[in-house]
Amino acid sequence: MDKLIEVKDLSYKINGRKIVDNLSFTINKGEFVSIIGPNGAGKTSLMRCLSNNLKFEGEVRLKDKNIKDYGMREKARIIGVVPQEYSLPFNFKVNDIVKMGRNPYLKKNQSMDRTDNGIVIKAMQQTNTYEYKDRFYNSLSGGEKQRVITARALTQQPEILFLDEFTSNLDIHNQLEIIELIYEMNRLKGITVLSIMHDLNMASRFSDRILLMIEGRMEIFDTPENVLKEEILSKAYKMEMIIRENKVLNCSEVVPLRVKNKEPRKNQRIHVVSGGGTGEYILEKLYAMGYDLSCGILAEGDSDLTICRSLGIECVFESPFSAFGTETIRENETKIKEADIILMTDVPFGHNNLVNLKSIEKINDKRIILLHGINRDHVHGEADRIIADMKKKDNVIEAMNLGELFNYF
Repeated sequence: MDKLIEVKDLSYKINGRKIVDNLSFTINKGEFVSIIGPNGAGKTSLMRCLSNNLKFEGEVRLKDKNIKDYGMREKARIIGVVPQEYSLPFNFKVNDIVKMGRNPYLKKNQSMDRTDNGIVIKAMQQTNTYEYKDRFYNSLSGGEKQRVITARALTQQPEILFLDEFTSNLDIHNQLEIIELIYEMNRLKGITVLSIMHDLNMASRFSDRILLMIEGRMEIFDTPENVLKEEILSKAYKMEMIIRENKVLNCSEVVPLRVKNKEPRKNQRIHVVSGGGTGEYILEKLYAMGYDLSCGILAEGDSDLTICRSLGIECVFESPFSAFGTETIRENETKIKEADIILMTDVPFGHNNLVNLKSIEKINDKRIILLHGINRDHVHGEADRIIADMKKKDNVIEAMNLGELFNYF
């Protein structure tokens, strides 16, 4: 692929402190690249260096030419910028602001022609700003202003768009509408996109590659599936999360859970009997509380199994729609023996998973906590009978709801 931007040993300092720390990378023509990272990572400073709006050390080459050798007009024909915020000292009308995007193509005192006006109108129609073209810019909401500045950037007809958290002031509908427009222009017209994003799932969905910055340094610059991994993102965001596949959009998806638990792990192991999604919240909550966990037996495809894999919880599983095999049952019984406490969710029981209940019904030397369930028996009363017998034992406790359940931990 043709290199559009080449960065070599780029650094930027403020009062001797490196805000951008010795970065080297390339961006190819036609790519959609997202920059992610926590607040203060240096993302905006990096983008401003790439457009030569800050004094930096190192080299940035745009179309194989040093960025410092470009004049403002020439550079503006190649790079269109949508900043996070844009304020004006004078209160221009929307139509006049969008027209400013044609300035790099006009000579001094030259007026716009029919072609220029057509480009302006099309950009406003694409961004849904045409309806308030005669309104004053300062009368608009934050989201409306952002759409106007996006329209102005599109009017430049640039080869690359620099987007600095450009959807931050937009509601979810307008966010998706604008980013889909940018993505369509990227795919159909080959416009290169460099976008700073805080929404990791948007970055995953639309990016060819993602650059993760931490404290001014480049942690990784790779495809979304290689960047969006818990062990990588947790370094940047200091929080617990689940990374799972979004099968509808065919991309990785980040589910934030909570700020990283600073408490030490507990020396108690809990085996969870769950299934059908009944253990999702319980597994995640117990994991956050510092307990060592195991789970089983689950069928492949169960969302409880997805949670276990995401959090690194040991889990015994079997193929879906099949009877649990002897080896699988034996492995699960080993996990049960290793546990200090057994917790059973309000999982319903059928012929396949009834073995999970039978594996714990005769245990008398461990504390067993049962979460109350309704209509959970699908084996002609056998599961209800076993549970009723278990509740008569001294080592078995029934919690009537989740609040009561977690009071025992």
